[in-house]
Amino acid sequence: MDQTNAGSNIPTGIRVVVVEDEIIVARDIEMKLKKLGYNVLDIAASGEEAIQKAGDLLPDLMLMDITLEGDMDGIEAAGQIDALYNIPIVYLTAHTDLDTLSRARTTEPYGYIIKPFAIRDLLVTISMALYKHRMEARNKVINTILKVFLKPITLKEKLEQSLGLITSIPRLFLQTKGAIFLVEDDPAVLVLKASLGTPDCEKITPGKCLCGMAMSTKEIVFAEKIDKRHELNQDALPHGHYCVPILAANKLLGVICAYVREGHKRDVADEEVLTSFADIIANVLSYSSQ
Repeated sequence: MDQTNAGSNIPTGIRVVVVEDEIIVARDIEMKLKKLGYNVLDIAASGEEAIQKAGDLLPDLMLMDITLEGDMDGIEAAGQIDALYNIPIVYLTAHTDLDTLSRARTTEPYGYIIKPFAIRDLLVTISMALYKHRMEARNKVINTILKVFLKPITLKEKLEQSLGLITSIPRLFLQTKGAIFLVEDDPAVLVLKASLGTPDCEKITPGKCLCGMAMSTKEIVFAEKIDKRHELNQDALPHGHYCVPILAANKLLGVICAYVREGHKRDVADEEVLTSFADIIANVLSYSSQ
């Protein structure tokens, strides 16, 4: 692989904090990360500083040296960061002794990088760590959504709570924005039933805007940024969309509209979790109509 282009397939905007007490080593890691296309937010030199920066910056991932000067080492800092902020940690270490690795394992890190390392080691380990963290979060969210739909609350409340859970998945959505439209009396019109932080858009018709395209094609419609298909766009903030049809036996019941960060690349894993959400809604609607 051409290392100068190593970051070409990295999703834009991944934010990393480096925790390393040797400044020369830290700057070298920072340089490698930037070469790969990552956004290095800051460098922390101690465990205490790492915890503070985790809370202040809320990075997508932290590279944590196990051995740090001071009263708190990287393992203790990682444990606190995981408990407080659920930020994935990848350890950096020059130590491979069993005692150190055993202690580190108790914090359930998302990977290890042994010093010295090549730029490819960073790329592979960070990519796998982010993927693992994202999938764990998604599985947890889907399980929680299933519990929400068992609550003795209104359908609107169930949809809004579930939408909030879906939009909380790491690395996917822009803030907590989204909407759910359902078919009512007229099968040619979708009516807004739940929304979070979105501009008013009460009804959708076939082929109109992205949601209307998902409605007419019964297929997922994706946009990584605002484009000419956004006919009803009322939000000037840069963003993209997944518009996912809610189907039961190929019958359209509604559409989920989820906001994504501008530049977000279409991802099969994203579509799987959104389709799972749509299937849950479809099953609930089908059951309630019986």
